[in-house]
Amino acid sequence: MDFDRLAHLLSIDDLMAKLDEVESRLGDSLGLEGVELGGPSIRMAMSGGKRLRPVLVVAAANVFDAFTDRVISGCAAVELVQVGSLVHDDIFDSAATRRGVATINAVEGVNQALLAGDYVLARAGVEAAAVSGDAARLLAQTVVELCVGQHQETVQLGDQARTTEQHFASIHAKTASLFGVSAQIGAMAGGAAPDAVEALGQFGRAFGMSFQIVDDVLDLIADPIRLGKPVGSDLRAGVYTLPVLHVLAGDRGPELRHMLAGTADGVDSNAISDLVRSAGGIEFALEAACRFEHEAIRALDQMGGHPTVSGLRQLPEDYRVWALSTLGDGLPVGPVSIC
Repeated sequence: MDFDRLAHLLSIDDLMAKLDEVESRLGDSLGLEGVELGGPSIRMAMSGGKRLRPVLVVAAANVFDAFTDRVISGCAAVELVQVGSLVHDDIFDSAATRRGVATINAVEGVNQALLAGDYVLARAGVEAAAVSGDAARLLAQTVVELCVGQHQETVQLGDQARTTEQHFASIHAKTASLFGVSAQIGAMAGGAAPDAVEALGQFGRAFGMSFQIVDDVLDLIADPIRLGKPVGSDLRAGVYTLPVLHVLAGDRGPELRHMLAGTADGVDSNAISDLVRSAGGIEFALEAACRFEHEAIRALDQMGGHPTVSGLRQLPEDYRVWALSTLGDGLPVGPVSIC
């Protein structure tokens, strides 16, 4: 989603100006004098991206009419965790580029990429500590969850017996936890009471689950040019996501297992995508995403009528509709009753 749309939805007219301050903080945080890792780390941090996690920090703080240096530090902290984890992901995937920018492992080498990822994560901790000790503790716990989630996914690569519960546990750790802590840190930086911090954290975690499920769907149905990567990337990597797992557990599971067994030999992942769609995997996944959307909305029940709270209630659905219509031309499975 573009920032103008988010600014309108969340009733934050100067959202872009606030995010510009966050961009400056990212550069300042990584560009320490005499640290050679700073250059490549800044290259990756400034390579683009949705910046949804800093937006959640800003929005949560805005509920309490706050935008201070602590809020900027909170934004930088969560985005640096995202950047550091992506640097490490690029090592796992031997990726040469990310968002059209050369990765650290491709240019400076794997050893430097490993150190740079660690450096970025450490700087995230410094920024979180500038918010509060509690914020730093929460962020550290989230980094642990990210590691656990990545490990869970790695040991289950190519596992056709993977369950939806295992998948949910992995994406909660890898994606939803950072969404949740983004909203919590924003609330903390805004001076919120503990119950409001927890409510916004619950919202962020539920939104993160919905967000990742939509991303799983896009990997199967999106236009590859607009998505920026070929469809079926998860399939080729051996990551079986919710739409695929649903079909594996159903009547057409044997057919899908046979097709998946050949992916390493270059079987067209488009054919697998077509099977998953025709067998109801996309619809099943989007219904699950909608359940998490409703969970996110319920988390805000006691948060009052601030315009930004109203926007947050709408954000998960707006993101899903935007993503499917912009990146995937809507649902390719005909009229489907979801949500």
